[in-house]
Amino acid sequence: MSTLLPVDGGFITLATRFVDEAVGMALGWNYFITQLALVCFELTALNVIIGYWDPNLNPAIMISVSLVILAAINLYSVRAFGEVEFWLSITKVFLMIGLFLFTFITMCGGNPIGDKFGFRYWKDPGPFASSTATGRAESIWSAICWSTFAIVGPDYISIVSGEVKNPRRVLPKAFNSVIYRIFFFYCVGSLCVGIVAPYNDSGLLGAISDGAPGAASSPYVIAMKRLGIKGLPDLVNVVILVSIFSTTNSFLYTGSRCLFGLAQAGQAPKVFLITNKQGTPWTCVFFCCVISCLSYLSLSAGTYKVLNWWINLVTCAQLITWSIIALTYIRFRAGLKAQGLLNTDFLPQRGRFQPFSGIYAMVWGPFALVFSGYYLFAPGSFTTVDFIFAYGSVLIFLALLIFWKSYGLIVRKGSRFGWIRAEEMDFKSDIDYFEKLTSLSEEKRASKQRSKLDRVIDFFF
Repeated sequence: MSTLLPVDGGFITLATRFVDEAVGMALGWNYFITQLALVCFELTALNVIIGYWDPNLNPAIMISVSLVILAAINLYSVRAFGEVEFWLSITKVFLMIGLFLFTFITMCGGNPIGDKFGFRYWKDPGPFASSTATGRAESIWSAICWSTFAIVGPDYISIVSGEVKNPRRVLPKAFNSVIYRIFFFYCVGSLCVGIVAPYNDSGLLGAISDGAPGAASSPYVIAMKRLGIKGLPDLVNVVILVSIFSTTNSFLYTGSRCLFGLAQAGQAPKVFLITNKQGTPWTCVFFCCVISCLSYLSLSAGTYKVLNWWINLVTCAQLITWSIIALTYIRFRAGLKAQGLLNTDFLPQRGRFQPFSGIYAMVWGPFALVFSGYYLFAPGSFTTVDFIFAYGSVLIFLALLIFWKSYGLIVRKGSRFGWIRAEEMDFKSDIDYFEKLTSLSEEKRASKQRSKLDRVIDFFF
């Protein structure tokens, strides 16, 4: 969808176009909430990292300094953001590669004490912390819920598609590389964590129960200390700090552009349409920075409790986002079929295993959403605050959906009760523009001599 129509607002605009305006509006605000919740989470996490060196540092200091720097980067221009983010993102790649190498080398005996531990912890104490089937199932489901929070990101490609110079060439490669990046960083990373430290390690359990600051509770740091490696834990902590700041920078940018897209669609106040000379929507950036001050909640409620609040909120909101993306695709496909465009060369790129993968996401997204807060319903576990953060996004989404639908039906009188019919979906607007943009970009690319470095970059990126 994004390759055919690389529009500003990405999947939010596409939901408005192929499902319903009210769904697009509610999805846009839901995604905006997701990004700001992630900014607050990362700002709170920065305090945890700094606490590794100075546990007594007032959390307000790090939050304030970070917000000022983030605002300066995002208020200036997109170019400034891109340059800073490019160099900061490299540190994340080096961090993961370094930790993978650390795991491989140390497990083979390359450590000060010469311990060739290999896959020892897969046998003793084993891969599962529970000895019962129920406990193992609960652990697996808990891991799935955590991964839902951690996997935020592939949707960004759609959001920024409207700012790509040659979207028909760039976007397919960007989307297709997602699966490899997820496998390399998430799956291999999880494998390494299971290798370097057992789940019953006293240092790990003590760090978690005592709320050890910074990377002290990281399985990698626990392993480094166990193996007698000095200096490396501090280096890992520094790189993690830079990595978190880079991620926060990305979330703030995406949140501001999401708000700008809502304002363009008339679904947010017009004040958010104001831009500076560089085209940066500074009112959106400023508003996002103001809302991000919610990270100061950690001053009173406690850092670790607030971190869990943001994690629950993001998990819920992200599951809503992916469920609506799946619904949008299913409706998009229905429109193509109804208008005789499905089995033609109309689409510049096709996804695999469709419509089955879309249906799969449409089924499992809501299912995971409903049961993501299962722990709240155990005897004596329910609290109002935890429930709000676990399921509040659902209530906000439904309230926005009903409000905008009612507003369209009663006030504007231009909306219909149901969603957009497949026969009436718009597959014509903007198509000629993107075809011309692609043609011009390809002509410019063909006229430019490509160096060996350019070809290497094209291969990987």
